[in-house]
Amino acid sequence: MTNLPRIALTALAALTLASSAHAATSDFVGTWTNTNAATRGITRLIFTPNGDGTLNVQVFGKCSPTDCDWGKAGVLTYGTSVSDSNHWLGSAVYNKGFSNTMLVMNLFPNKTMSVQSMTQFVDKSGRQNYANREVFRR
Repeated sequence: MTNLPRIALTALAALTLASSAHAATSDFVGTWTNTNAATRGITRLIFTPNGDGTLNVQVFGKCSPTDCDWGKAGVLTYGTSVSDSNHWLGSAVYNKGFSNTMLVMNLFPNKTMSVQSMTQFVDKSGRQNYANREVFRR
């Protein structure tokens, strides 16, 4: 049994309790850049609408000489209740073969986004699972 779902739910619950802005799904759309230019993790995210009210995110990670493109993943968005259409929290999952990474993205009123990433290695390499939190601006 893996710990990634339990970690993800814990992170989602913690972020839900955090102060956040009420936002429409469209508030995610655009290019978000990491505020830490020296990051060794995610450098930028590009959110695009699908035309049916859903979103995709394309993630870029730090690689040399150019950033690695993780590809696109579907985004699930969340409000504060079953009747709240102002979604300010999102999640996406990347299955890279050797690892699975869950992202939890939290919009804030000052046009910033907090992104919690949780990576689980599934390749029996002995590497430790890890989590990271970074801040992005549009």
